[in-house]
Amino acid sequence: MTLIETAPNLWTATQPLRFLGLAVGSRMTVVRLPSQELVLISPIEMEASTYQALDQLGTVRHIIAPNLFHHLSVGATQARYPDAQVWGVTGLAAKRPDLTFDAVLNAPGSFETVLDYLPFEGFAAILPKGIKLAHETVFCHRPSRTLILTDIAFNFDPTSDLLTRLAAQMLGSYNTLRPSRLEKWGSRDKATVEASVRQVLAWDFDRVIPGHGAIVAQGGKAQFQAGYEWFLEKALG
Repeated sequence: MTLIETAPNLWTATQPLRFLGLAVGSRMTVVRLPSQELVLISPIEMEASTYQALDQLGTVRHIIAPNLFHHLSVGATQARYPDAQVWGVTGLAAKRPDLTFDAVLNAPGSFETVLDYLPFEGFAAILPKGIKLAHETVFCHRPSRTLILTDIAFNFDPTSDLLTRLAAQMLGSYNTLRPSRLEKWGSRDKATVEASVRQVLAWDFDRVIPGHGAIVAQGGKAQFQAGYEWFLEKALG
């Protein structure tokens, strides 16, 4: 679980994760603000060495569960950094009453004018227990022109596990930045999703960091737009 510097003041770390029997991995993104405070987006299970690396970068001040699904390691991270502010999304406090949340990401905002965030409304997925809204919040790190996602788009490529590649090919999300057909079919309120997509496209970004799959180092905005044109079945230009 090594921290990898993706851009100045921006790091990522990944851990193995299986979902529905597939190796999809899970990525945490770390942003250092001008105040030297750290924002952890979608924390993962961390080893002592990862905690030590974080402590050398700055002070962990914000721990963010960015949607209703990426919350499993929030408790352990909160225990390690009890003075940090814990952020959730709409509905997560009810889902995880064992956790303490200090704030809810339910409106657009910014951390120190360098890390913007926006609730991505209307997005849902077909899961074993039915269709579930994600209530995801997306982020844009202005200085590095980086869009930070969790589950609203994937990018499984040739480096992924064989079964994961095959599943991604069947679901329409292989070697391309976009949601799968599970989300395309599950998101019934396409008008609300489109409004969210247009807000994201108003940001200035080039790199895209998804929660699952490979990072898009350049050309990410065009790929994101194309992926959601497939999702919405309409041009967004």
